[in-house]
Amino acid sequence: GNSEEGKGKGRGRGKSRSKGKGKGKGKGKGKGQNRSSTRGSGKGEGSAGSQGERPEKKAGRGVRASAGKEGRGTKRKLGGGQPDKWPSKVARRPIGTEEAVIKDDDKKKPKKILGPRQKRRREVTLLYSELINPGRSRKATLIVSDILKVLDERASSLAQYCSKEIGSRVVQACLKWGGREHRRKLLTTLKDDIPKLTIDRYGHVVVLKLLRYIARTSTQRRPTEEERKARTRNLREFLEGFHGKNLHTAFYHRHGCRVINGIYFSEAVGTKEKRRIFHEVAVPPAVALTRPEVPGSHPLRQLLQAKDLTQEHRTAMTDHLKEVAEKAVDKELLGFDIVHLVFQAFCEIASEAQLKELAEKCMGGAPYLLSSKPGADAFLRLLGVATAKQKKDLCRDLKGKFHALATNEVDYVAMIRLATTVDDTVLLSKTMMAEWMADLGAIVFDKYGHRVLAWIFQPNDSHLFSPYERACAGLPMPTSLKAPETRKQELVRVLKGPVRAVLLEDPLKAAADMYAKDLLAAYMSHDWDAELVEALVAAGAKEAIADGELGRLSSGTATTALLTLLKLQPAGAGSADLAGLLWRRCLEPRLAEAVTSRCAFVLLALVKRGGETGEAVAAAVKRQRKELEAAVKAAEKGDKKVDGARKLLAAVDSPGSA
Repeated sequence: GNSEEGKGKGRGRGKSRSKGKGKGKGKGKGKGQNRSSTRGSGKGEGSAGSQGERPEKKAGRGVRASAGKEGRGTKRKLGGGQPDKWPSKVARRPIGTEEAVIKDDDKKKPKKILGPRQKRRREVTLLYSELINPGRSRKATLIVSDILKVLDERASSLAQYCSKEIGSRVVQACLKWGGREHRRKLLTTLKDDIPKLTIDRYGHVVVLKLLRYIARTSTQRRPTEEERKARTRNLREFLEGFHGKNLHTAFYHRHGCRVINGIYFSEAVGTKEKRRIFHEVAVPPAVALTRPEVPGSHPLRQLLQAKDLTQEHRTAMTDHLKEVAEKAVDKELLGFDIVHLVFQAFCEIASEAQLKELAEKCMGGAPYLLSSKPGADAFLRLLGVATAKQKKDLCRDLKGKFHALATNEVDYVAMIRLATTVDDTVLLSKTMMAEWMADLGAIVFDKYGHRVLAWIFQPNDSHLFSPYERACAGLPMPTSLKAPETRKQELVRVLKGPVRAVLLEDPLKAAADMYAKDLLAAYMSHDWDAELVEALVAAGAKEAIADGELGRLSSGTATTALLTLLKLQPAGAGSADLAGLLWRRCLEPRLAEAVTSRCAFVLLALVKRGGETGEAVAAAVKRQRKELEAAVKAAEKGDKKVDGARKLLAAVDSPGSA
């Protein structure tokens, strides 16, 4: 029969199969059918029959025993040794070798049939992969020819293809690896669509690469006359689309402005063409048509400063530049250098009210202006009219960049301006100066960083700073209300200790460094530090003993620094008398070496300085006159410059010397 019977009583659930073993606890009777679950199991015996009697098998507790089903969680291993979990309601595959399973999978996954367009796309993709592979076996020009041949079979235009990501990448690769005929063909095909591609997400990259490669000639030789003519023709055809409405549309678009920026700063494009493009945007038509010169013949700033420019034209240009700048801010174009030129020109001629109005709109993006020199010039003027809140937000936006800005050849002036205009010195100490402290030694010996620190200790010093730096720091700042001397004292209070520690580590190194010597002079002019003087003299004496001569003390940079410090030494220096210490401990023990080196200029300065030290130097030179003259002659034979020694001997012989 198709039934199972068992005796027993108890609790629990289990499923039985015709083949299996089972044990239960308790006494009782229970009935069940094949392929079904039975409740209760107890101690007893049961008989099973399915198409006849089968031997009794005991089922483990909790194991599914229904016929035709695999127990949940059980696994069967294939021929390869990898386990496989069979679904309970799916017919079993032939069990045996791995090939049987693969054969069944192949039957379920028929091959995809590609259409004509998909075949072309696959072909282009394969050719593109071959082209960019450095280990390709075929010549790149042959692969480019194959790609262009496939692209010619497309129903859509090449410009539409360039507007897609894959199409943009393929065409860029063709421009890079193709020959002159390939680049010429792409230019001819895309020439009419360049204005449209300029404002496209992927197409504008193709336009920039097109500009780059159509003007390229051999780098190993001078281009021939034919190549120069071809380059000129290519550039002329490329720039045909950048006129009038197309140019303005591109300039005020984030992708188009990137292309215009690339054209303006391209070495391949001529200066007149660059100015023509820029003036078409920055100069109003009413002014351009009435000016006697050809548009683009002069720079914009020179045009604004022309003496024959009427007040009406100047006002019209100011209003137009303001409109261009504000529109560039609205379109988020402050990241492009060509926009910075507009800001620079406008800020130079704008009134205080116009600058304040522009600052309200653009101070949120002011950090972008620091990426170029024209932008930094505009930043300096905008910072003077910015409110305290705008300056505070600016310091937060520049967080993490103050060290790089202080050591940058363009932006170090902006850091000087920031230290000059911000009234909240606590904010500066927690932001700008805190970042400087992390690596102050690098700034002290940096070409531009030391100037920022020197300005804080000795601002507007004509001996330390150029007229340009002084002019930039002295621009109008109507929103800065704190007294300059108070601001200086508060900033010096923060910087003095850390800078002093760096200088004390090796004062002779600072004196012999081309850049740090200016900071050393600025620090000593602010506060004549006796401990620093002692450390400098001790380092010089130690260097002379170790070197056998005078070492770094006789270098041109070190002697210049010593001469500057001697001028800065106050009258009542007392124990910090640099002149006396330098003579007694460094120069007098090695007078012959000092006279035949650049230290002769230091000795000459001591003689002219007079006083007790000057008299001692003059007397020592007179006593050792013969030895010193012999040393000078020997130095001349060794091709050494002894101009300082000759001047020193002449000064000692003068009637005014001791």
